[in-house]
Amino acid sequence: MFMRIDTYRLGLLGALIWLGCMGASALGQVGLAKGPGREALAESPITPHFGLQDVRPNVHKWYVPRHLPQRFDTPWYITDSNYAQQLHLRYVNETLEGEQWYDGFGRPVERGWLLYEWNQVQEDTKGSSVWKGRQYSSLFRNLVIAQDGDGRGDYRLMVGDQIYTMFTPLTFNKPRFSGMRLDYASDHFLSSLILSRPSNPNGDNISGTLRPSARTDFTNLFGGHALVQLSERFNMGLTYVNAHMGQTKQELGEGSPFSGSLTVDQNKPLENIWVRLRDDSPEDGRGGALLFDYDVVLVDTSGRQLRGSEIGFLPTVEGGISRGDNLAADGSEIILINYNLDEWAFDEVETDDLRRVSIELAVANDYRIEMASDRQTDGELRRARPVFLTVHRAAGNVQDNSNVTVLEVDYGLPTATELIGLNWNLVDWHGLSVQGEAVLNRRHRYYPNPGIKHRHRAIEQAEAAYIQVAFDAYPWSLFAEAFTLDDNYSTSAWLAGTGGQVLYNDPTQALYELVDDDDDFNAVPEWSRRFQGGSDRAWPGYDENIDFLHDYNQNANQLPDYDEPFLRFRSDRPEFLPGLDMNYNGTIDRFENDQLPDYPYKTDHRGVNAYGTVYAGPDRSLTLGVQRMELIAGDGETHSEYALLRWVEKLPGPGYFRLFEHASRVRDTIVDPLRQWIQPTGLDGRMREVIDLLPAQDAYMHLFYADLDHQVGPQIRFWHRLRWDAAWQQQKDEVLQEREARQRSGFFGIIDKAEWSIPVGLAVLKPRWKSEYRKQRPFSRRQPVAESLEETFFLLWSQPLMSESTTVGYFPRYGRQLFNTHLEVGLEYSWFRLLEGRYEEVDEDFSSWTLVTQFINRTAYQGYQLITRTGLQIGRRRFAESRTQRRNLFFVTINAGLE
Repeated sequence: MFMRIDTYRLGLLGALIWLGCMGASALGQVGLAKGPGREALAESPITPHFGLQDVRPNVHKWYVPRHLPQRFDTPWYITDSNYAQQLHLRYVNETLEGEQWYDGFGRPVERGWLLYEWNQVQEDTKGSSVWKGRQYSSLFRNLVIAQDGDGRGDYRLMVGDQIYTMFTPLTFNKPRFSGMRLDYASDHFLSSLILSRPSNPNGDNISGTLRPSARTDFTNLFGGHALVQLSERFNMGLTYVNAHMGQTKQELGEGSPFSGSLTVDQNKPLENIWVRLRDDSPEDGRGGALLFDYDVVLVDTSGRQLRGSEIGFLPTVEGGISRGDNLAADGSEIILINYNLDEWAFDEVETDDLRRVSIELAVANDYRIEMASDRQTDGELRRARPVFLTVHRAAGNVQDNSNVTVLEVDYGLPTATELIGLNWNLVDWHGLSVQGEAVLNRRHRYYPNPGIKHRHRAIEQAEAAYIQVAFDAYPWSLFAEAFTLDDNYSTSAWLAGTGGQVLYNDPTQALYELVDDDDDFNAVPEWSRRFQGGSDRAWPGYDENIDFLHDYNQNANQLPDYDEPFLRFRSDRPEFLPGLDMNYNGTIDRFENDQLPDYPYKTDHRGVNAYGTVYAGPDRSLTLGVQRMELIAGDGETHSEYALLRWVEKLPGPGYFRLFEHASRVRDTIVDPLRQWIQPTGLDGRMREVIDLLPAQDAYMHLFYADLDHQVGPQIRFWHRLRWDAAWQQQKDEVLQEREARQRSGFFGIIDKAEWSIPVGLAVLKPRWKSEYRKQRPFSRRQPVAESLEETFFLLWSQPLMSESTTVGYFPRYGRQLFNTHLEVGLEYSWFRLLEGRYEEVDEDFSSWTLVTQFINRTAYQGYQLITRTGLQIGRRRFAESRTQRRNLFFVTINAGLE
């Protein structure tokens, strides 16, 4: 009996040992087996060391930090944590940070972080998602770059939020492109591909989740630019850019990535369609839209065509002025035609069965035609209002019925914008240089019907092109440019909201710009657009020193430097600086700010400009030119003949003399409004619309500028600046009185500056003086004549403290005076007097003083140059009549940099 039991036990023990060995051998063979993914899995250092010996039928649960050990053995000896006896270990080894990620084949990719992921699943309720991990912004600063190359070429793949991307001036130019960009370059070929989801490109991340919340409706962008070097001096480029709306509920073949598709909210049967006609040039009050007849054409899903006049489907018509049997809309009058599709039925054909709706209009004169529907609204949930979009404009300003035409306008909701462009560039071929660009703009629209797969599509086209030719044969040079941009040329695309709504009345929320408005070239667009950055505060002038700060607001405090204590000595008002005003709206072109995309020429413009230059040495030249420009659909033209004289003379020592004269004979009737910064004295600045009063409808104009910079001795320097603008109107006195205009207008200003550096031991005393005289005589009689004089005195003291630096060899107290700490004291006193009239920004005399005391310390810190400033600023401005303004400021500022 005992023998049987022992034999049974030994046999059972042997069987268990044999099974264990077989299991271990099988596990080893599985781990070493070859096949897709197995070798990588076997060699991966993160494969857990798990065996059958770790399977134990214990009921006891071990609540210990199991992620610290790298084995599955039960840590019998661990009962608690006491860091006085045990070393504090990282929860995860630094080589194993993040999570384990696998590819689509199940192979481990990497242990780390998910930085970026973009998925789009069709035939899914919510299938478009973009994910950006925390490390994408914190560790990689919103930019990830992958690259590779060989002897034939190199490529870079970039994913970022602010990638400067420019294809051509007419197709794609965004200083802060958010998306993916792939660049490839070889010896004779350059190419770029871009991909983005403009409808929330920053990701659908929800706090606390590992995956984004996907969306159904989206707007996607893709495009490319290829440049081929055909010879050493000639290259050609091809560009294609497309931004389209779509939805993930559709099948993969439904819609098109080129023409887009309707969102879920848009793709519903229409109830109402409105057509609005109005005067395209309402300011003249006559010769507006003239409507002779109208009709509607309906096409159902079976292809049957019905005319509203034949089946008794008539609209309601409002507005307009009766002119015989016709209707006219002059000035502010409008004609509104409404077709109510919901209340109409014919032979069992309802609005759900319609595939196409088009409106036929017999019109003449200066008309503008706009359309809207109950799906093309402002997006309000209750009482949504229709938003009208322009579909046709008359060419010019015809008023004699000579342009009678019958238009058939298909209605559809916008779904896509695409640009197809060709550009070329010939550089200095025997003195000849040619560059230009031609672009076709196509905008797609679909008629909504959820019951059919292939919906009716309407396409609206526009063209834009320009060419520039230069020829240099010293001492002569010639230049000519010709351009034409249709009035409906557009690089804007509509953005689909989270629920599929499009806010047609709100460009800030609903438009994506392929070409941004960056008039000051600081990489920040002037208009506000959703997900695209931007600031509506554009200071005059460019960022010409390329430091990403406005040249007239270098300390970024929203106060112009020419109106700020101490900074005003180096900075002068824009009206004192030279420049050309080739659109003759009273503002130098490089100081203009508008709310238009930065095309090389404005839309609805066509014209030529040509000039020739003769040089009398490298610093003297005379230019004669002519300009002819007109509006294509609008009413206006510009004719001018002009001359330019330039003279620059280098003076002995550090100084120069410059002279500039621009004289022209102008006949300009094209309105060019602006949006400029206005800075009232002592108050916060603001943007303001500046209307173009057409000061050069028929006038002689000139701009004279001269400046002088010279030095007396090694420590005294002077600057002088003079500018004189003048315009003499050639219109009759009664016309000028009707326009409330002056026969002579202009600006005259003089600036004088002086600076003196006086060494006082180790300290330096710097007296300064600035005098500014200006007199302006506006074109409009509603604006008063103004004349003023402002005198400003400065006194600066710089005293070194602590010990001198001895990093270089020199005689102490007589060498370069390198000190880490300085005490600086500055006093400014300004005296302003209005000699005549008033300005818009100031209308009374005032005097002001400002005292600044600050300590400056420069020191090295962790590889950086650390600059600490601590000080106090006290200021007073006393007006002749208004209340005294006081300003007291205590500041502590720390800057760190590499230089």
